[in-house]
Amino acid sequence: MRKLLAFAFLLTAFATARADEAADRLAKELVGVVRDPRQGVTQRVEAARTLTKLGSQAAVVVPDLIAQLKRLQGDELEPLQEAVIETLGAIGASTKPSLHTRATTKGRSGHIDQAIKQTTRQILTADDTKDVKALIEHITSRDVGLRLRAVKTLGGMKGDAVVALPALTLALADGDSDVRRAAVAAIRLIQPQARPSKEIIQAIVADLQDPDDGIRLLAVRTLGKLGTAASAAIPALTPLLTDPDKDIRRAAGEAITKLGGP
Repeated sequence: MRKLLAFAFLLTAFATARADEAADRLAKELVGVVRDPRQGVTQRVEAARTLTKLGSQAAVVVPDLIAQLKRLQGDELEPLQEAVIETLGAIGASTKPSLHTRATTKGRSGHIDQAIKQTTRQILTADDTKDVKALIEHITSRDVGLRLRAVKTLGGMKGDAVVALPALTLALADGDSDVRRAAVAAIRLIQPQARPSKEIIQAIVADLQDPDDGIRLLAVRTLGKLGTAASAAIPALTPLLTDPDKDIRRAAGEAITKLGGP
């Protein structure tokens, strides 16, 4: 699941014309896990919380989430019910039609009531406007999901969010890897022709140490696409020439050549 989310961020940064398609595909895959009763409750909750990180980009699956919420019954599914409610709140204004569904959910506990009240406030105050100043403030929030949604929204605003570049540059060092990847994507969207900064290279290089083979491979290929502008990453790429994964070894060799290495 982490691999799917990482792929969406990097695709957003380097193939902007297909970014919406990537987000839609990812959201549909995740909601498929949420709906699948063969999956464990923990897995389904994790998928719902990952959808939360997509924010408004998960709007395509709102009907599926509403239908799922209507079907969820029983104490053992309460964590999933709460996660779906929170996800609908994170998606925002497009989920206003779901308010009645949540208000009439049967057999609610105190936790569910609290989640409903919180997300109802989120949805009723959400609109389609994009306040750059407010989004910049959200980048320093303690809420990882809020930070991630702010960074992704600013990236979607492209040139209209130039004023947010200093804050997005700070987000490149965020403690959450998803936020860091989203910040790389956002900056590339806002300044597509700009030479990648030292901070961007460092943020991508950080993924070279990720235990997930897929994420390491994506980072290597991303650096390769940057060419000589990412030459400072050659020392970090060199150890991957002996990586246990053969695809990573091959990609590391190709990337080093593209970056101007021996």
